[in-house]
Amino acid sequence: MIRSLQHITSPTDHSLNEATHTSRRRAVLLINLGTPDEPTVPAVRRYLAEFLADPEVIRMPTGLGWLNRPLARTIARFRAPRSAHMYQTIWTDQGSPLRTITQQQVDALKDALPKTWAVYYAMRYGLPAIGDTVARIAADGIEELVVVPMYPQFSGPTTRTALTALYKHLEHHDQTIQVTTRPVWHNDGGYVNAQALRLEQFARDNSLSPDNAFLLYTAHGLPVSYVRRGDPYPGLVKETVDLVSERLGWPADRYAMAYQSRFGPTEWLQPYTDECLRNLGASGERNVLVCPVTFTADCLETNEELGVRYRREFEKSGGVFHLCPALNTFEPFIEALRDLVLRGPKPVNSWRGNVRPLLRPNRKPALPTAGIENLVMVGACSPGCIGAGDGPDLRFTETAQLRQVKRPQCAVPDFLRSLYEQVNVREVWLWNTCKRFELYAVVDNPDETDGRAQIVDQMRRNLFGDDEPAGLHVNILFGADAYHHLLRTAAGMNSGLPGERDVVEQLQAAHRLAEAAGTLGPFAAQLLEDTVAFERRLEADSHWGRYCPAYTHTAIASTVPVDKIDWPNCRAVVIGGSTTSAGILRTLIEQFNVPSRQITLIYRGHKKGGQIKMLRKAIGGGRRLRVQDYGEPPVIQAIADADVVFFGIDREEPVLRGRQLHDLRDFARRPLYVVDFNVFGSTKALEGIAGVALFDADMLDAGVEAFAEHTVNDPEFRDALAEAEQALARRVEHMCKRDRLSEPRASARAEDPHEQRVVLSNHPRSAVREESDVS
Repeated sequence: MIRSLQHITSPTDHSLNEATHTSRRRAVLLINLGTPDEPTVPAVRRYLAEFLADPEVIRMPTGLGWLNRPLARTIARFRAPRSAHMYQTIWTDQGSPLRTITQQQVDALKDALPKTWAVYYAMRYGLPAIGDTVARIAADGIEELVVVPMYPQFSGPTTRTALTALYKHLEHHDQTIQVTTRPVWHNDGGYVNAQALRLEQFARDNSLSPDNAFLLYTAHGLPVSYVRRGDPYPGLVKETVDLVSERLGWPADRYAMAYQSRFGPTEWLQPYTDECLRNLGASGERNVLVCPVTFTADCLETNEELGVRYRREFEKSGGVFHLCPALNTFEPFIEALRDLVLRGPKPVNSWRGNVRPLLRPNRKPALPTAGIENLVMVGACSPGCIGAGDGPDLRFTETAQLRQVKRPQCAVPDFLRSLYEQVNVREVWLWNTCKRFELYAVVDNPDETDGRAQIVDQMRRNLFGDDEPAGLHVNILFGADAYHHLLRTAAGMNSGLPGERDVVEQLQAAHRLAEAAGTLGPFAAQLLEDTVAFERRLEADSHWGRYCPAYTHTAIASTVPVDKIDWPNCRAVVIGGSTTSAGILRTLIEQFNVPSRQITLIYRGHKKGGQIKMLRKAIGGGRRLRVQDYGEPPVIQAIADADVVFFGIDREEPVLRGRQLHDLRDFARRPLYVVDFNVFGSTKALEGIAGVALFDADMLDAGVEAFAEHTVNDPEFRDALAEAEQALARRVEHMCKRDRLSEPRASARAEDPHEQRVVLSNHPRSAVREESDVS
């Protein structure tokens, strides 16, 4: 059946190329399954009756086809109340998720195609009906039509019934339309790559890997009797799963495939998804990553069946259920659809044995005797409040220049993987914050000058590109100097805020990102853990601990008119799942006495491990809202209801635009304070909206700078600083001796080596307590 359809519809026909037939009117028709008009029992009953009456869905024995409609009405009458309740749990302000997402796919595909193309969509059951859409296409004078059933894996109850209905309605129009269909694209290169990229990005965002999670692909089920009659569906699903897993780089013993959404007494394809999840939970799997591989748009089966019922069942075992979204409007998928329309499917069977996995590079063997001498740091940082102090020589870069090279956190794993594969380093991580953009690596043979210089040059070019921005001062440190700089930075000595407490959490975030990228080996992991432990002891056991404020609290208290806000009664929204967001939550609850029940945390994806635990602990009993995109309606509604909105995200595209606030409420009567910690800027065009006050990252930095200047001038602070500097120096000396490094190496400077070293003068050395060594 597939072969004959391919022959008839010519899925690789290139006649629709942009270079030919430029005068003809061309269009695309996307066809999906369908959805009720509303989540009510009557509407769901009508939808189910139409769906179940299709002889491709419920196949009756020969001669009994007349029973389809009465049987469908009977089943629909009994199933409608339960199904309506399920639809109500996923319905949005825009209506059915499937219809909303399909319209978004249409809009995205229209933008991706040449401007001469039109894009339509229809539902096999429900509205917009195929017949109505065909009539519209004919009325619009379309001459060439490419039809893409949104089911990559061909099956009778999906692709065949949709195309059968399409041909039936086309026959009723006198106008001749040249129709090309794409009925089979389960192994198309663009589609496979998009699904692998979707999974890779989700796994990376949630720190999932084959080491800590089991990947379960789930497909819509099909009665076994249909397969016995020749339906090719299960074989096509398996081929897709194998190709995606190979592209992803997920080992075969850490993934499986199952089938969901069965109903009725007949036997369906196995294994069943719900039973697989129960078995995984019983076997001790703590994390399961679920991919709805046959669904191109989120719908009832993904949002409710998987996202609610199956999630609840699996998490009873104590594990965490991670549901990867369907492809929806994922940009690589829209690009794959565009290519599918213009040139037809392009199978990727040739990938086998020659594919470069996306998920993580193959780990390089760990250095058996790695020590501090193997450490290299290449990077740039903006001026702190103390300067280089007793640490290694540094050149500082102004914030504006640093922002030109800084990457959003979401881009860090890809960057690390790319560098790890290109450069001869054993382990690597990136400390990427508002004040620093520093790359640390563990290298071979630190005594080989030529080899070391080549590695540093490669690291530098990967970090900043071939054309470094003017005014960017790059620091290059080796061995003990690199370690000393790591310790001082973790202690908050290189920050704009003296002793900044949040820096350690940022270091832990860098640790997690490198783990997700697969570029962190045993030496670097232990080094980072030891650094965090040392800084915690330094804070607890020395006078330095008196000067360890939280950046978020200091920034808010120094910038926002806190006395004008009724904190105990205000409604606060915190957007972003970062360490900054955790700091904001702690500030609101612990410093400003905002009840946690009045706080809403909004974050993307389904974070896990230390990050989500940190956020849960910080917000306590507050509301947590997980979204796929910060532009979703629930996010805008939460902002509309808030008195104060905080942005703790790190991304380049603005999340909140001024036009989104219009008509939400009268801000002049009830003001809105927007506090944006994102150095890239989370807002756009908020100025001029009466009653909306914006405090951006530059304003927050200025407030912190004023606080820091006052602190640094305190004589007691200078005493504490001297004590901490000595403790750090002893720690470095101890590590050098442990690693048989007789004396610290000299710093290699990217700039003028004769520049005067920055040292805080007039340290009262006599006031330092020798017994304060916390190493």
